[in-house]
Amino acid sequence: MNEYKKLHAVILAGGVGTRLWPESRQSKAKQFLSIESERTMIESTVDRLGQIVPRERIWILTTKMMSKQIESILPDIPASQILTEPAQRNTAPCIGLAAARLLQRFPDAVMTVLPSDHVIRDKGLFCDTLRFAVDLVEEDSERLITLGIKPTFPSTSYGYIERSGQITSNACNKWKSLTNAYNVNRFHEKPPKEKAISFLESGQFAWNGGIFVWKAKTIYDLISRFEPEIGGILGQIVGSFGGADEVGMVENLFLKMKNISIDYAVLERADSIVMLEAKFDWDDVGTWCTLDRLYAGQHDSQGNLALTKKLLSINSSGCIIRANNPNHLFALLGINDVIIIQTEDATLIARKDQEESVRKIIDELKEKGWTEFL
Repeated sequence: MNEYKKLHAVILAGGVGTRLWPESRQSKAKQFLSIESERTMIESTVDRLGQIVPRERIWILTTKMMSKQIESILPDIPASQILTEPAQRNTAPCIGLAAARLLQRFPDAVMTVLPSDHVIRDKGLFCDTLRFAVDLVEEDSERLITLGIKPTFPSTSYGYIERSGQITSNACNKWKSLTNAYNVNRFHEKPPKEKAISFLESGQFAWNGGIFVWKAKTIYDLISRFEPEIGGILGQIVGSFGGADEVGMVENLFLKMKNISIDYAVLERADSIVMLEAKFDWDDVGTWCTLDRLYAGQHDSQGNLALTKKLLSINSSGCIIRANNPNHLFALLGINDVIIIQTEDATLIARKDQEESVRKIIDELKEKGWTEFL
């Protein structure tokens, strides 16, 4: 691990995950759910980093509301390394803030930025891919590395990375048995179905998994260059570090930040973008239909997935059932391709082809004032 002692992990843990309602709530966001094991997703994220990044170099970016919950779930992460966003301003401002914090103490830091709520099964392969990325950054400090996920179906839920030529270097030779590195031609937003099919067939596109590696100074400088307004505010924030009113200054200044993603702010404008093709199994657990993939092989003879003890199914197929009470009986009669998620105070029943529309339920709950279910 010592040869990668410059590497720090910044875990993004400020989202809610509305498409996983009713389990994902404001009081218990997606990253605090246990989806594939008894460990929460954020615990699993920290666990898989353990082979390359020790706890003292792991930083969590989250909201004020979630910070105490994270301290409770991850007691071995120092509270000083749980960075709170005064307000949600998308990924560019929060990554800029994290880079500023790192540079304050570690001027030569390398950052990996990654979500807190993905499922990645092969820890060793994942950590080796990060090692490859760090080696590429150490070769050329201007490089921005993104991990591209090889598409397995024409998803319309992910952004895509279009690659160009394969690159060669000493780092590429060192890791040639692991995977390949490519220059990035451009990033594409979530496509319609027809375009997603063409992306898959071309073999030149990867899903954007939102996992990055770069020098902290490089990303800080690029945010300041491409978004000078954000850069100016970050400069003022850095100037407040160590001051008597640091907390208040950071909060007031951060609220002035533009709301923009790191993709729009930097990645779509920068030159030295390199994609590593990830070989590990990955899923962003974006919707409840993800469970079909995560629990492949555990369906009954009618294709129903029952993550509960008691299911009675008659002339029903392709359904997903998940319950917080394992002894609750679910009786299905003549229904197909339906998602049923039962919690103590709310139950979701939806067709699988409506999985992306679960957010509409959140909108309706807000409109009705039923905030206890949010």
